[in-house]
Amino acid sequence: MNNRIRSAVKLDFFTAKSSMTFLVITFVISILIGAATKQPIISLFLVMVFATFLCGYVFSIEEKNHSDKLYGILPMLKSEMIAGRYIYAIIIGVTEAVIAGIAASVISMALKTPIDAVSYLTALSLSFLYFCFAISVAFPIYIKYSFSRAYVFTMLPMYLIVLIGVFLARRTAFFGSLSQISHFLANVPVLIPVSGLVIGLALLTVSAFIANIIYSQKEI
Repeated sequence: MNNRIRSAVKLDFFTAKSSMTFLVITFVISILIGAATKQPIISLFLVMVFATFLCGYVFSIEEKNHSDKLYGILPMLKSEMIAGRYIYAIIIGVTEAVIAGIAASVISMALKTPIDAVSYLTALSLSFLYFCFAISVAFPIYIKYSFSRAYVFTMLPMYLIVLIGVFLARRTAFFGSLSQISHFLANVPVLIPVSGLVIGLALLTVSAFIANIIYSQKEI
């Protein structure tokens, strides 16, 4: 990572720092919902769902403050700005996945509702994959059409899918059958999160390539 890309990442974090209060609130809400439903894995998924908002929030602030003009005068290539934005998202995604995993474990121990290792790792992997998929779809659209015009039509359906999925999972054996879904990896459980990480990063790489093409043709 060169210094200009590193600067782009730092700029995104600085832009998003005002969302830290929201981040704490959503984290608490996720824990409370997981505890109330006695399903720690729900907390894990919800933390990752809210993480997608945190990543999109940078586009929102950028648009409100017309920061695209600032990016236009900075000594950075457009490709470096795109790289910085996706690296920022990866850092957020991995960090939130770790936090979500720890939260699910704490809730599980506190409520004495044990989660077997395979189910836990599968849920962690799937939640990270959701995050990567959502970001991969949203970022190029935000770049093409702006955050305000695209957010509702891009992210709201994904949020609804998760909420409906959680609702249905509460009434089915989904969480209890996660170990069966990953049965073929049960002997090597470490491959479950590794697979999620690799596939997720592959999605983000393809998305970054598309976003770079769109941004390179956009007037700043």
